[in-house]
Amino acid sequence: MKLHQKGFLLVQLSRTDSLWDDSLINRTCSEYSLSGNYSRRAISIALDELASAGLIQKLEEKLTSLQGKQILSFRYRLSDFGRKRMQDTGLLNEETLDEYILGI
Repeated sequence: MKLHQKGFLLVQLSRTDSLWDDSLINRTCSEYSLSGNYSRRAISIALDELASAGLIQKLEEKLTSLQGKQILSFRYRLSDFGRKRMQDTGLLNEETLDEYILGI
């Protein structure tokens, strides 16, 4: 059983200091075999929802060019509150992570 996408995003952020949204989106698309603008935008919305809930923080923003269009990108990190909620729900438990991420 795969971890839900928001949980996957939180786990990815828990493993590093911070990540840009394009990296998180690419990792999620790869993990869940997703492609296309709809999927990428849905993951971007999930990141906004996690930030609005205080689970992750936007650290920095930059304008990037994608197919001739200017796109606003964000760098995220897991907040202390997000880390605590992950511990409370078992997402930061090594045994649970091994089951979901490593498939064991």
